[in-house]
Amino acid sequence: MGASLMEHLRQVEDFRTTNGRRHPLWLVLLFVIMGTMSGYVGYRAWGNFVKRHRQVLIKKFEIQKHGVPSYSTIRRVVMGVDFDKLATSFAQRFLSHDIDKLLLLME
Repeated sequence: MGASLMEHLRQVEDFRTTNGRRHPLWLVLLFVIMGTMSGYVGYRAWGNFVKRHRQVLIKKFEIQKHGVPSYSTIRRVVMGVDFDKLATSFAQRFLSHDIDKLLLLME
């Protein structure tokens, strides 16, 4: 079996400075995906999703120091992440098609 979604998300390069990394990039991206799958769309909605499910997320992902990311953290991550790398990672996990063909279809 292939690598998990979390393993693929961990491969996405973190664009933030080391001082600006309270939450792992892969975890913020995972929360965005989970929120979207639950019907939450947009920065504020994703922030509301994380806030609403805070206790479960902290327990499930063993989040210690800083708790869950805020709306503004989610917004900064989504605005700054390299979409091409994220799309490639996602495609590797879920699609058996040639990735180059998939990316051409997305253009």
